[in-house]
Amino acid sequence: MPFVQVKTRSGRIKFNYTISTPNSDSAENINPDLPVLLCFHSLAFPHVFHSQFADPLLRKFNLVVFDFRTHGDTEGDDLPEGYGIKEAAEDSLAFMDALRLPACHFVAIDYGSPIALQIAIDHPDRALSLFFVSQICLKEPPDVCEGHRQVYDSWTSAFPAPDQFDVELGMEGGYGFSQFMFSNKMTNLAQALFNGTFPLCQKHWGYHGKRNFRVATLDLLCSRQSQTKAALSRLRCPVKLVYGTDDVAYNQDYSEEFLQDLEDAGVEASLFVVPGAPHFVGVDYASQVNPVLHDFILQNDDRKPPPVSGHILSPWDALLRSNGWTPEGNNDSDGEDDFVITYPQ
Repeated sequence: MPFVQVKTRSGRIKFNYTISTPNSDSAENINPDLPVLLCFHSLAFPHVFHSQFADPLLRKFNLVVFDFRTHGDTEGDDLPEGYGIKEAAEDSLAFMDALRLPACHFVAIDYGSPIALQIAIDHPDRALSLFFVSQICLKEPPDVCEGHRQVYDSWTSAFPAPDQFDVELGMEGGYGFSQFMFSNKMTNLAQALFNGTFPLCQKHWGYHGKRNFRVATLDLLCSRQSQTKAALSRLRCPVKLVYGTDDVAYNQDYSEEFLQDLEDAGVEASLFVVPGAPHFVGVDYASQVNPVLHDFILQNDDRKPPPVSGHILSPWDALLRSNGWTPEGNNDSDGEDDFVITYPQ
């Protein structure tokens, strides 16, 4: 995967990114004649858009995703104290500028949604539309903050020294995080995503990365505030929200409240609800989410690209297979006992 280097007020960053086009699973450049969907990933999981990048329906567009700081294969300076949504948005905008991306359709899930929203507020000309899956743009609910604290305490306690890892505490944090993201319904694909993510989390948030882990997760998530009506009124594009009813952290009222905030600010917005889906709606419920995303893009872009004719793969196909994904087999979960976390030796 390619990299691009930028420098912002909060430090130097070497962003890892992925571009998929109709003709290439992993391209060097976008096709300038096609709409660009710029994806903002979730907390910890840079490959969470696998099911979108693997779908021929969406691969008629340019699909671009980049790893946030202290995530994935992105490298850079340690995060400064006080690093928040504003700073993350500035970093993301620097990435867009470095790649000379045109105005994009922002597609965000979870952690990425308030960052994408901030860019669209501060630079309305850079966003053609906002498609937010399991948005967290409002102030974090107290019970969710407590959940983040419990995961943080378990994870950081699992690294008592540079060369030590407490498996029991690590698994405790892992189980908590899996319940948060997948409602503890670990399908084969979800488990492969989790297994592939763990080494990246260990790299960034191990013994020497504990402070970065606190700043990037606990501090950023629990200190953020809801956007004001005046700020939301700066948006110049429509917004589509997607919510799964089996989300154990955020109830449907949370998304409906944000929808009302948008409408009160004069923003064209709507909510699509997926029954039975967990927080990571787009992973195993892509068959319901992707057509809605596809139609939303075409409704808000004059360009009408033709269907993809060639064979395509997700750019993370081999990675996920190496972590246990067997798409030819049964992808259903057999219950909580089916959940297994593998750790690198």
